[in-house]
Amino acid sequence: MMNCILAADIGGTKTLFQLSSQQGDVVLEKEYVSQQFASFDLVLTDFLSQKQVSLHRIYSACFAVAGPVSGRDATVTNLPWTLNADALASQFELDYVHLCNDFEAVAYGIACLDDEDVFTLQEGEEDTRAPRAIIGAGTGLGQALLLPNGDNWQVVATEGGHTDFAPTDRLQTLLLEHLIERFGHVSYERVVSGVGLVTIYEFLRAYQQCDENGDLRQAMIKGDAGAAISQFALEHEDPLASEAIDMFIQIYGAQAGNLALTVSPKGGVYLAGGIAAKNIERFKNGLFMQAFNAKGRMRPLQERIPVRIVMQAKVGLLGARLLAQQFTV
Repeated sequence: MMNCILAADIGGTKTLFQLSSQQGDVVLEKEYVSQQFASFDLVLTDFLSQKQVSLHRIYSACFAVAGPVSGRDATVTNLPWTLNADALASQFELDYVHLCNDFEAVAYGIACLDDEDVFTLQEGEEDTRAPRAIIGAGTGLGQALLLPNGDNWQVVATEGGHTDFAPTDRLQTLLLEHLIERFGHVSYERVVSGVGLVTIYEFLRAYQQCDENGDLRQAMIKGDAGAAISQFALEHEDPLASEAIDMFIQIYGAQAGNLALTVSPKGGVYLAGGIAAKNIERFKNGLFMQAFNAKGRMRPLQERIPVRIVMQAKVGLLGARLLAQQFTV
């Protein structure tokens, strides 16, 4: 029976498992729709019941969670899931279980990327000995820091996506006022996420009192509403969808710029999460970098920071596997 490592990237939309050998050969990889399971132990039960898994002994597991992690406990922000590492290890007879924030795993996964796994939006002046910052919009808005520590990196997971949304123009101010009426507190995640893109679209439709594309509305009802908006903006040049995604990108750029000012990541800012990679043509048109650099007297500082889009969708899984290798009994 072969000893193996189990890694999982647990998100509000999907959960991805990877079982691999100590040498890095993938034994089994499987993706689940998270909302179809009431708890994480149910989806883990399904994965471990696969025939390929039963032929191997899992000596270390790392579960990267889209939500806050406190010691041996974790909560998924956009799902009613809670995890306890010790309980999972006991229930499923795993030698060791480590829990980490999903963007902590993404940060560790940056080291696994090849040149073709990233796209550069701004070359800047990279200092390889300086901090790096990770930000990524998907189901939520994750952020993490990479701090140099000798020949290695120290990763700091954050909940910076929940900082207060700060508008940068009149239309964004009206959006903020609209959201305050609905939610009270308005974070960047409320706007810069898959749900946030839909929120922006609905706000613009109501504010402008304009007709919308009937085909787009049907696509939003039948499937992923945010993905439908992106598709109609990119493929059909729908005016309302295009305006929504452009506004989304500007706000995303502004928050990435805020993170850069806070951390001074001369080693680079990395955009992870699925939205940037899937809409890369829109991100290349300059709106993101304009918002990123529009920091008044700090513009020259911002322009020296490298900014890259992570194109590797499994970067979090790669990082979780690295951590599973490190955290063994």
